[in-house]
Amino acid sequence: MRLRVDIWIQIGDLHEQMGSSEMALKAYEKALAHYPHSVSALTKYAHICRTLENYDEAIEFFQRVLSLEPGLSDVWEAVAHCYLVTDQLALAYSAYQNAFKCTANKRDPKLWYGIGILYDQFGSYDLAEEAFSTVMQLDAKFDKANEIYFRLSMLYKGQSRFDKSLECLDYVIANPPPPLTKCDLWFQIGHVHELAKDYSRAREAYEKVLAINPDHIKVLQQLGWLYAQPGTSFTDTKQAEELLSRAITKDDKEGQSWYLLGRCNMLTRNHSGAYDCYQQAVFRDSNNAQFWCSIGVLYFQISQYRDALDAYSRALRFNSQLSEVWHNLGTLYETCNNQVDDAINAYSRALEYDSGNEEVKQRLRVLQHAQSTGNSANLASEIPHPQD
Repeated sequence: MRLRVDIWIQIGDLHEQMGSSEMALKAYEKALAHYPHSVSALTKYAHICRTLENYDEAIEFFQRVLSLEPGLSDVWEAVAHCYLVTDQLALAYSAYQNAFKCTANKRDPKLWYGIGILYDQFGSYDLAEEAFSTVMQLDAKFDKANEIYFRLSMLYKGQSRFDKSLECLDYVIANPPPPLTKCDLWFQIGHVHELAKDYSRAREAYEKVLAINPDHIKVLQQLGWLYAQPGTSFTDTKQAEELLSRAITKDDKEGQSWYLLGRCNMLTRNHSGAYDCYQQAVFRDSNNAQFWCSIGVLYFQISQYRDALDAYSRALRFNSQLSEVWHNLGTLYETCNNQVDDAINAYSRALEYDSGNEEVKQRLRVLQHAQSTGNSANLASEIPHPQD
């Protein structure tokens, strides 16, 4: 019996070498039919399933292996990866712990790479950075080095460490990690510059994308909105509207393009044009809190305060943690009959979600002082403008 098992495993190995996964699986099935507890056949079968992205079956076979040989660190690592890509993070964490416990090589870069991805998906960004940095210290030529640098760039971007993010993106731009392309990386470079308020460099990066792909919807949106920003050396509302209109032409179903075009109309105080665009946006994405917040700002500016309140209420229904909506509610309450108590409550909620907003802090102090002293004179002349 053992000889038959070994022969079928060898046949499976041969089919794998020839690139025939299907025939290899059938051979390993034959081996397992003769001896269901063959660790070699089970492991090989599981690895093919993993390669074919049949993760549920891969997990089943890896678990069968571990029930027979619980000390195999490489199998724990493999099943951890399967849990990771199927978003079973708690099971992935447990499997990586077992892999780390069982391995004799605590400095295995491949293991640290998987741990880094796990922490990244958990949102434990400091631990993810530490794990990814450990990989590169252990093996500067690690085969997924470019993917690690890209992941680090996104991690740094989320932490507003823009210089570090750009360093990582510059490192991988010549050889993007699959499935990313140079367009994807130039877009990210542009976005990081934009977040850092270096609008000229952001524009240059976005234009590099359009030179490669003139129909890149996301870049048409970003670059269009960039041209609409006041105070830059290239502010051009007409160019902004042209780029956003191109985005709409390329994909009429994309609500964000309509929304940004509406924002452009607001900048030129074309309220009717803005209203039409916002209606198109919410028709395509009626649950978008940001869209409803901007509609509230539009109604506020044309003094339709009841409609503004309704729009802000809808925004909070979809996302109660948007600080700008609470800020805008505060300005609305102040404007309508000087509702100081309601305004204080709204501004306080805004600070819960944006604790660094100095404008809101200052206004809250003014209102609380007025409330405690009973002196509300001149409050109306200092009401903040709503935020979009």
